[in-house]
Order: sequence, then structure tokens, then C-alpha cells
Amino acid sequence: MKSRLIAFIFLLSGIAQAELKVSLADAMTRVMRADESLPKAAVNLHAARGEWESFQIVLNGSESEIKEAKVEATSLTGPDQETLPAPTLLREHYVRVSKSTPMAPLPPGDYPDALVPLTFPWQTLPDQKHFNQPYWVDVFVPYTAKPGVYKGEIRVVGPDRVFLATRQYSLTVQPFDLPVVPRLRTSIMTLWRRIAEVHGFDRRQEPPDPKLLTLLDEYYDLLAQHRLSIDQTYPTYPEPSSGKINPARVEAGMRKHLLHRHVSTLGLPIWPEWPFKDPLGQDRSKAMKYVAEWMGLMKKLRCDSRGYVIMGSLDEPNDSEAYARVRRWGDFFNETEAVHKVRVPLLITEQPTPDNGWWGRLDGDVDIWVPHVSRVWADMESPDGQRDIARRLAEGDEVWCYTALTQIPDAWEAAHGQPKAMKQSNPPVWCLDYPAMNYRVLAWVMPRHGITGLTYWDTLFASPGIDVWKDAGSFQHENGEVYNGDGSFIYPATRKRHGADMPVASIRLKWLREMAEDYDYMMLAKDLGQEKEALALAATFARGFGDWEDDVAKLYAVRQKLAELIVSQGGGR
Repeated sequence: MKSRLIAFIFLLSGIAQAELKVSLADAMTRVMRADESLPKAAVNLHAARGEWESFQIVLNGSESEIKEAKVEATSLTGPDQETLPAPTLLREHYVRVSKSTPMAPLPPGDYPDALVPLTFPWQTLPDQKHFNQPYWVDVFVPYTAKPGVYKGEIRVVGPDRVFLATRQYSLTVQPFDLPVVPRLRTSIMTLWRRIAEVHGFDRRQEPPDPKLLTLLDEYYDLLAQHRLSIDQTYPTYPEPSSGKINPARVEAGMRKHLLHRHVSTLGLPIWPEWPFKDPLGQDRSKAMKYVAEWMGLMKKLRCDSRGYVIMGSLDEPNDSEAYARVRRWGDFFNETEAVHKVRVPLLITEQPTPDNGWWGRLDGDVDIWVPHVSRVWADMESPDGQRDIARRLAEGDEVWCYTALTQIPDAWEAAHGQPKAMKQSNPPVWCLDYPAMNYRVLAWVMPRHGITGLTYWDTLFASPGIDVWKDAGSFQHENGEVYNGDGSFIYPATRKRHGADMPVASIRLKWLREMAEDYDYMMLAKDLGQEKEALALAATFARGFGDWEDDVAKLYAVRQKLAELIVSQGGGR
């Protein structure tokens, strides 16, 4: 009688979940709530050692069916019973686009973006009979992994651990390594005081609360795990009371960030009035010694090539006085280099060609130029471009790039027939209601122009009154325009609201990680003497900042051909 009762309970459980459907999707597909057909029948991933690869498993059913189901992942088994760690599973959280970003090709609606731990409280789900709830699957390949094909399972279980569905996938570990230190040089601005603010700490308290220091490390770790580098870290700051460097503490902070997190860059902590009131005047000598001491510690760790200076007050100079200010700071750092024999590259978010010739030029004062992606198109790809980027590269400067808002040149719009929406071939826009290719294409076009890095202006920005967990309209312009997700790539979870203080990655942050890994592939091919061949492969879908196709299938095909090229040239030996 007891066995019949158990069987009956299991039968009822199966009936209760009979409507639940399970499907797979690749990592570049946005799974909207009402999508009815997801064409990905199988997932076959390819990754180098040291690389992440991702896909999605999607449940479709009612609120009760979805909440009762649990998603689990097994470890992957490969050659000679070698295993890879079980992937990380994250639940996709939706935010609403109420008003479209200018020229956005995608409509308003609810978009998946935040990737929350499975232990987090559920957001309010749609009051519909059926809807999609996707989960993000993050697979990491350790550097010790043996090449070959590995297979894993994602399981969906219901109450009493009734198996509702099993989906298998494969991952081919390719016989070469991604570089431990990313080849893409990045500077991702996220102020420690902003982190304090969004998590309820006193942003003015120094030294910060020990709990905040732990949280800062979590933000630094998260960006590093996505092959991106925050611009500055608090442990490498001078003492708050004296403004002097504590060599042991700063060196320890540098070691952790550069040698343990393996980031590509680290910025010198200095501002116009901190840690010196008048660094260009009365405090000039002391300020120069401070810069030299900090950069000397970088050199001690053999990481001086990763040090640089970025100052928000010099950002995007746009008049003669702003240009003069950059030149004064350029003189200061040039003098520091000459007197103290250290390297101090100054990064400025500006193109080499000034908007107004009367402002003068910044040649010789700027070491790392960072034009907006639209200005790269205007200078290097437009028929009327002056090719000043190539000129500065020839002189030994670095050139990176950045994106923000939708700053599209009139000449680009004219050349493309004055489009109302930008579907492809636009200078990339990192807003939520733009196609995913905008986030990955830079890796395939930057090498064409010798561009080696990128900056971004914030990851935690939200205009006053905006709750980023609900409203995608993070940047509300004073002219009434909304830029969805701009400046907001990390979601700040709080103990009061989510049960823990922690940074939560977005899907868009995952796409930037993929972009950084794509760039590594391009650089590995270049190191093997295959730059021309790599650029030819990239050109099948990405020929320039203003000439690319939103074709994910081509991206994946080119990436695999590039991996095969790397292996064929001995990249795995």
C-alpha cells in the first residue's frame, strides 16, 4: 500500500509539471519572456584553456511550475575520464525598457540582464499562463585541462527530486592557452565611494569600514574575472591622513591586483587636489616624488608597463582652457619621467585631431589617446578622415577607444541613408536595447587600426530616482533622452533587499568578457605571424567600426576558424 502511495505522489508531481518545457539557447541570444521558439537544439562549445564559455537553459511554464523547478549542473567528463568543474548557474533577472535609447533597433519591453545567484529572492514574475525563465550557464576551462571533448548535463528537477528534464552539452577544449594577463588593455571606472554609497556605507569615512573593503575586493575580483580592470584600487592609495605612500601596504595591493588577479592595467591614484593641494605649483616637487615612488613599486614588481594615469577632471577636454589644463599635466608627468627615470603614461579620452584648431594640439603631452568609437570611424574610416590615429601610433603613442551614449557622426548617418534605427555597421553602442554584437565586435575591428585598449566611464551609474533592478533607464539626459543600461554593467545587491551585499554581473558584462577573449584570439594569431590571415577571417563579418554585420553565426564560425589557425601554427606548443 505504501509503495502505491509513493507512486501516486510521483505521478501527481509529473502531472503538475507536465506543461513545463525546457530548451537551450546560445550566449548571444536574448531570451525574451514571450519568445515561443528557441532554435538551439544542441550546445557544442569550444574553448581554449583559461577561457570561459556560456550558454542558456530556458524553462517555459507557469509561475508555480518555474519556481518549483530546480536547475542543477554536473561536472564535465572528457578524455581518460578527466573532468572539468561543474559550471556556475545564474538566474536571469529582467529589467524594463520603457523608453527607447535614441536610434535603438530593439523595442521597449522587459529584457534579461542581471544574473543573480539561485539563492536570491525571485522578482515578480509575469501573470501569464506560460512565459520563459532562462538560466545562464558559465563554464570555465582550467589551464590544466587536457584537450579533447568533454560532456556535461544540466538537470531540471521538481518537488521530491522528480527529474523533469535533462539536457546534455559538449565542450571541446582546444590545445592552446589564453594569456593569463589579458592582451586587451582596459580601464573601467568605478569609484570606491560610489560602491560605498549604493551599499549603504558612509562614502566619506576613511579608512573605510572593513566590511566595505571586503566588498571592494569583490568588485575588483568580478571585473578581473571578466578580463577587465578597474581603473584604481583602494589598497594602492596613499594613507588618507598624510597622503604619503605606505610602501608595504601599496605593494601588497599591487601584488594582489596585478599578480593574483592578473589584470592588464592599474591606474596611479592622483587628482588635481589630492593627495596634494597644489601639485602643479607649490607641491610640485613632492607630487613628482609621490608619482615616482608609486611607479617605482610597479617597476619593482616588473609591472611598470601596466601602470598609467587617468584623471576624471581631464576627461573629454572640449575648449581651449581644457586643452591647456591637459598640457600643464602633460608637462608635469613628462618632467617626472625625466627627473625620476620612471614611466608615467597619461591617458586622455580625446581624439588626436582637436575639434577646434585654435585650441592647439596635445601631441607630446598625451601618451594614451582614447577617442570615442565614432571618432575612430571619422578619422580612420570616413573618406574625409585625417588619419591622425595612425600618425600618433607611428610616433609611438598608444590608442585605445571608448563608447558612451549614441554619439553618431553626421557623415556616418548621411552615408547610411539617415537611418531611424541602427541595426548594424554603426559605431558600437553599449545600451541594453541594442543588439548583442555591439558588445563583441570591437575585438574584431580594433586590431585593424592598431587600437589596443578601451575605457568605460562607470559600471554603477544610475540617474536620481532610478532603481536599476527594475528600470533599465540608467542614464536620463537633461534633454529628455534615455540611454538604457549606459554606465550600468554591475547590479549592486544589498543584504536588505537580496540577502547579501555583493556585485552582480549583467549579461552585457559577460559579452564584454567574450569580447576580451576574442581579442586574445586575434593577438595570439598575430604573435604567430598570422595577423593578415586573422584580419581576413574577421572581415567576413567585421571590416570596421562602421562596417560590420549583426550575424552571430558568422562570429562563431570565424572564431572557430581562428582557433584552428592558432593551433595549426603551433599555438598550443
